[in-house]
Amino acid sequence: MKKITAMLLVLAMALSMAVTALAEDPRNITIGLWWDIYYDSNDESWEDNEAATGKDSDLMRFDNVKNIENTYGVTYEFQNLTYAGVQDSVNNSILAGEPDCDVYMVELGWGVPAVMNGYAMDLREVLDPDDPLLTHNDTVMNYVALESGAVSLLTVNGAEDQVAATYPLAFNLQMIEEANLEDPRDLAARGEWTWDKFREYCIALTKDNDGDGVTDVYGYGAWITDCLPYWYMSNGTTLASSPKENLSSVEMGETLKFLQDLWLTDKAAYPLPEENGWDVCRWLYRDKKVAFTTTAAWIMANYDDYNWDGKAETTLDFDMVFVDYPIGPHGNAETNATKIAAGSFYFIPVGIENPKLVYDVFRAYQNWYHDDTALRDDPEELEWWYTTTSDKLDLQEWNFEIMKKMGEKTVVDFAGTVLGEMPLVEFINGDLTPAQLQEEYKQVVQDTLDQIFGA
Repeated sequence: MKKITAMLLVLAMALSMAVTALAEDPRNITIGLWWDIYYDSNDESWEDNEAATGKDSDLMRFDNVKNIENTYGVTYEFQNLTYAGVQDSVNNSILAGEPDCDVYMVELGWGVPAVMNGYAMDLREVLDPDDPLLTHNDTVMNYVALESGAVSLLTVNGAEDQVAATYPLAFNLQMIEEANLEDPRDLAARGEWTWDKFREYCIALTKDNDGDGVTDVYGYGAWITDCLPYWYMSNGTTLASSPKENLSSVEMGETLKFLQDLWLTDKAAYPLPEENGWDVCRWLYRDKKVAFTTTAAWIMANYDDYNWDGKAETTLDFDMVFVDYPIGPHGNAETNATKIAAGSFYFIPVGIENPKLVYDVFRAYQNWYHDDTALRDDPEELEWWYTTTSDKLDLQEWNFEIMKKMGEKTVVDFAGTVLGEMPLVEFINGDLTPAQLQEEYKQVVQDTLDQIFGA
């Protein structure tokens, strides 16, 4: 009996020591990324984030750290590995079977190859079959659908993530009114906003104001790599969203011809500059040199068009209004994709301990609002997205809703990777026909896709 009692005491002491050790040395879950994110277990106050102002959401985000630590018995931290450092860590530590981090932030261009090469955990093997993530019904998290069906590349739900990386078509409202043209928003509402109608508008809005033989205002102006994806999506297609190239498709040929005609035949689009094309074309609307442009909230914020931060010396004296892209001959307003998946994606690498726990902690971090999506998507939280595009409340709300609608139909397309391989400026200037560009560069696109998808 004494032996049994002694054994029980030893077991109790061992268990007590194990619990104490667990409490004193909890698992630290690490998230590798390339910029600073708040808050984690290393932060002592909400003020550690210099961008925080003390609003309710700042306090909730900070308090969420303790909630996670108490709920899951872990600590967690964000590790800024730098952009190149994340890539090195993904390519080396996971391959060696000892991932440096429990979660990685990645870009799509190298996140998909990581999944294809087996570096990322397929969460279908980790989560319960009825987990809402697996059916795209989770409030907090979502994932990028790949042809393999793998649930690996995670995205974060929310209005801010939805509107991010959208590039709306915008127009100068006063130019439309002065030309006695119907508001494009009304045409779109009636299903009459088509490529033909847009072309008609651009021609009508292209003007030589002082009669000196030099065009002063063009109907449209944008840098070609900024705008091309949105034009071919408006024609119901993509360029590089699957292992098979789509440059050679009929829909892509129609898109290329439409744009070349707008620039070369109609001369209704601002000539693409040979130098500093991005900067020049993104500035055109501010100088009233174009009526329509492809822009983004971050571009307008950089220029401080409407004094969103109270620091601008001057603001625009006209209104830029967002509108749906017109529909091409093979397009459909209901089914066209309107945003290319971009920004930050996450995956849990193979080879880590207890991936279910890691996912739960990461999801809990993102769910600082405790499933109250009204709080997450509150206009106060999203003020920047409203105030950057207009100084009028009605237009702020309108422009935001256009961006939000665009974000509802997102597609994976590696356009950013392959467009740089093509001589698009030369094409727009007439050095190649659409058919020649398609024929000469379809294999270039295919070779790039083979590298991405591991063919």
